[in-house]
Amino acid sequence: AVKAVRRHARRPLFPTIPLDQPGRLRIAHLQALFNISHSTVYKRIEQGLIPPPDGYDLKNRPKGKQGRPYWNTATIRPLLEE
Repeated sequence: AVKAVRRHARRPLFPTIPLDQPGRLRIAHLQALFNISHSTVYKRIEQGLIPPPDGYDLKNRPKGKQGRPYWNTATIRPLLEE
């Protein structure tokens, strides 16, 4: 029997909201905006090139179980203007 391979890669997804308006961006949005893979997003966060997430879906939970991270458009917009 062939074992199924689980892939955790996220596909890029262009934001449906304008970046000059308030809103939340996810990992897939950052992938599309910067044209990078999801693992590169996390590497750039560790390197300080992308700021840490502004929040998580599930607050007040242990690290790793906080839910999906999000960034406010106001946080990411200056990175795209450089």
